[in-house]
Amino acid sequence: MKKEINVTLGQRVKELRKQKGYTREAFAEELSVSTRFLADVESGSAGVSITTLKNISMILNVPSDYFIGISNPEDSELSRQILMNKVIVLDKKYLGYVNTILDCVMGIAEA
Repeated sequence: MKKEINVTLGQRVKELRKQKGYTREAFAEELSVSTRFLADVESGSAGVSITTLKNISMILNVPSDYFIGISNPEDSELSRQILMNKVIVLDKKYLGYVNTILDCVMGIAEA
């Protein structure tokens, strides 16, 4: 039976790994774990050690508490980090649009 915390961890690791443009193989190599182990983590079948959790957090640039379900994407700093991760992987032709949207949002927030 899968533990809820492992399912949350796996879903969030997989989502952010893909957002950052890592293949499962490349991410497993950077983490120094097997591809099979990473697949088990992402499916929620396996948990990770504190050291591996810390490494995942550092590589994906997201606080470790996000992966275990303590913080949510609604948290402002985490939201900023997730947004930045998405912007980093955008095709350059879309960056102008993103800047325009962010300028509008910031203008509304300042009003």
